[in-house]
Amino acid sequence: MVGGNISMSNRLFYVAQYFTPEPYLKDINFIKSLKDKGWDPVVITGFPNYPKGEIYSGYKNSVFKIEEMEGIKVIRTYTYADHSLNVFKRILNYLCFGILASYAIFKFGKKESFYYVLQSSPFVIFTAWTVKLFKSKSKTLLDIQDVFPENIRVSGVIKQGWIINILDFILNNFYYRFFDFFVTVSNSFNKIVQSKGISKSRVLTLYNWSMVEADGTTSSDNYQFAGNFYNIVYAGNIGVHQGLSLLTDAYKLVQEKYPKIKFHFFGDGTDFEALKSKLKEKQIHNVELHGRVSSTEISKYLNAADCLFLHLISDPIYESIIPSKLQAYVEVGKPILGGIQGEAAELVSANNLGEVFNSEDNNAMLKAIEVLYNMDASTIEKILNNSKQLYADDFSRAAGATKVDNFLKQNIVN
Repeated sequence: MVGGNISMSNRLFYVAQYFTPEPYLKDINFIKSLKDKGWDPVVITGFPNYPKGEIYSGYKNSVFKIEEMEGIKVIRTYTYADHSLNVFKRILNYLCFGILASYAIFKFGKKESFYYVLQSSPFVIFTAWTVKLFKSKSKTLLDIQDVFPENIRVSGVIKQGWIINILDFILNNFYYRFFDFFVTVSNSFNKIVQSKGISKSRVLTLYNWSMVEADGTTSSDNYQFAGNFYNIVYAGNIGVHQGLSLLTDAYKLVQEKYPKIKFHFFGDGTDFEALKSKLKEKQIHNVELHGRVSSTEISKYLNAADCLFLHLISDPIYESIIPSKLQAYVEVGKPILGGIQGEAAELVSANNLGEVFNSEDNNAMLKAIEVLYNMDASTIEKILNNSKQLYADDFSRAAGATKVDNFLKQNIVN
């Protein structure tokens, strides 16, 4: 697909289903960072509706709407807004964007440009096909957040193995091969993409950065949780993949052995009600469910924590995933309690950022908490320093924008 370096203008079309003002990672600040490095960016996106599936106040759905946001041209396409658990409606949501974003490329796109496509569903392949057909001297990059069909298998939406195999064949032959370059969120994902017949030189590992940083917020207050407790904070989606309802025995064990430890969960999701029900059933009182809070507000809770908690269910695919909340935790610099595996666990352990335990293992979680609870001040200070250094070098938006810029310029002669 790519024959050495290519001659191209500095035009860059960033195609993403979700964008500012939605709370999404690669936002207006990321695009401004690329503009500062000499790129001429245009954004193609939908009308803001995430996470509730309702068009934001101040916006009116239409086929196309062009606006300027902080000096960046933003083209919004008609959006079928839905984030329910209805599979048919969710498919329509993704399909609608895939088709209309492709039409926007046909209508507004330019030749000899670079098309940076943020993956939201397999339907973004329509954008790559459109570029190949109508902007043939342009190049495309797919920013992979989830490797298909592996994440479809894990989601449980499709359980039949033969269907997954068919999807794998289709994706390998009609999806990945139509993009020129790739960005992955972990080294493990990088290797999976290479296993699909894509050369190493065409794939960049780009760690996600903190959503708190994406909002430009810092903790300037001195918020503290009520009472004299050791506060363990979880912030993010409470879904089946996070499996927090599978750890109620651990919460119970902590409650019985360490009454001065309290868990604070911020967020909601498909596992929220199951978790709430189990906490009530088992009379667990050391877990507070705060619900969803804004990304601008969450920073004060993260900074008030004694320990930051994350967990993913036990599945081989999660050995390749670095959860986005891990980056936010690293930026804050508090000790991390991680029920994680693979590359994410290695990052925490290798950089001495806290304690990890096997996913879904309640007894191992208790032991990890005991280590963190009894940690001395000097060790906590070392974790802070290690975290700040790791974030600046590998996880920050500034580091990410530099990596993207260098990767593109290695393959493009302006």
